[in-house]
Amino acid sequence: MSGRGALVTNRFGWRWLLAAMMVLLSCPFSSAFADPSSRHQLQALAGQGDANAQWMLGQALLTGSLGETDEAEAVRWLQLAADQGHVLAQRDMGMLYEQGQGVTQDVLEAFFWYSLASRQDSSRARLRRDALAAMLTVEQHEAIAARLKGWRPRK
Repeated sequence: MSGRGALVTNRFGWRWLLAAMMVLLSCPFSSAFADPSSRHQLQALAGQGDANAQWMLGQALLTGSLGETDEAEAVRWLQLAADQGHVLAQRDMGMLYEQGQGVTQDVLEAFFWYSLASRQDSSRARLRRDALAAMLTVEQHEAIAARLKGWRPRK
C-alpha cells in the first residue's frame, strides 16, 4: 500500500506528523493546513482525543493557518486539550479568558488556567498569573485554590 490518502496510524508516523505540524504552525503566515489532507489528518487525530492535535487545531483555527479563523471552534479544541492537562492549551485558555477572545472575558477563569499551566512550569503562564493575582480578593484566591486542589485531568 502506498499510504496515499491514508491516515498516519503507526506511533512514529503520527508523532512525526504532529512535530511537522507544530513547526508549520509556528510560521505566522503558513498555509500548510490549507491542504485538505493535512487538515483532515489533524482533525482526525484531534477527534480521537490526542491533546497535542487538539491544541494544534485550536491554534490553527485562532491564527487562520487552516485558511480561516473560527474562534468558537478554536476554544472548543483548546478546552478539550486543556482539560486533558495539556500545558500550552491551559496557558492559551488563560490568555483567551484574560483577553476575552472567543469567550467572555473572565479574570478568575484566566487566573485558574494560568495557575494550572504554572504547575507544569510554564513561565509565561506564571507571569500572567502573578500579574492577575493582585486583582483578586482573598475570597477569590481561596475559591480558586479550592478548585485547583480538586482539579484532575480528563483522559
